[in-house]
Amino acid sequence: MFRHLASFGLCLGLAAGLATGPVSGTTEARAATSELPQVLGLVATRLPVPLDCEDGSCTGFFSAFCLQEHRPKPDAGHVYDVAGDGDITMIVQKKDGSTAEFSAAGLLHFESTGAYTSVRISMEGHRLAALDAAAVSLSVPRRISLLPRSEPTVAARPSDEDLEAALGEKRMLAEGYFENGSPRADSGALMSRMINLLPADGYAEKALRGGVWDKATTPAALKQFSPQGVESARDAYARCKAYGDQGYKVRLRGCLEKSHDKLMKHLNDKYWEGDAGF
Repeated sequence: MFRHLASFGLCLGLAAGLATGPVSGTTEARAATSELPQVLGLVATRLPVPLDCEDGSCTGFFSAFCLQEHRPKPDAGHVYDVAGDGDITMIVQKKDGSTAEFSAAGLLHFESTGAYTSVRISMEGHRLAALDAAAVSLSVPRRISLLPRSEPTVAARPSDEDLEAALGEKRMLAEGYFENGSPRADSGALMSRMINLLPADGYAEKALRGGVWDKATTPAALKQFSPQGVESARDAYARCKAYGDQGYKVRLRGCLEKSHDKLMKHLNDKYWEGDAGF
């Protein structure tokens, strides 16, 4: 095991470091906070999410949600810092066939896809060579949040308001909407699995389009989701796949991302309204 390569405390230490000396008491800080996009929550993963490694970077698509309705949504590429009680775990499949797990703290880059419903998490591809890795996946626990940076290369210095959104009671309550095993939450998780099995750029080949459902719904995966959630995700897949099969210039991944975005927005509306009826 490589768990000692990056300690669990590093993730918690980042959150503690971000909390040091909040600047919300100054006029400048309040003005800066008002211009920043929303604090986001990361949806915990049911199963490890594989990263797609090419062109020197390993990247994955991860479901997210907004914790601050009154703030603007992030632009595509807006950089975030992680905070929370948990620790994102990296699962490395080594070339010799063995598997290792360790903390991913300090190794990951977080940025918005242009909506509050998902983020891209990436790491530098050369790290795989150093670990003798053939593939890498990430497992996100509950209660992980993302704090927006004011500058891409400067670590976030959050206000009290942002820290409360990221770490407080509302973040805990969000689990009941996004990680509760409801059909909509399960459908979103399955769509996210399919999205990560499809190329980020360009069109998927017909064989890949036709096989992505079976790859996403292995027996181990199906045990994690409700039958209603599985059926809803299957309907979204069938609808999106049909567009391509009929000759429309529609990328399967892009169509699934839109379906995922719509579903997550619905859950977020329920969360903001405090409506437990999903």
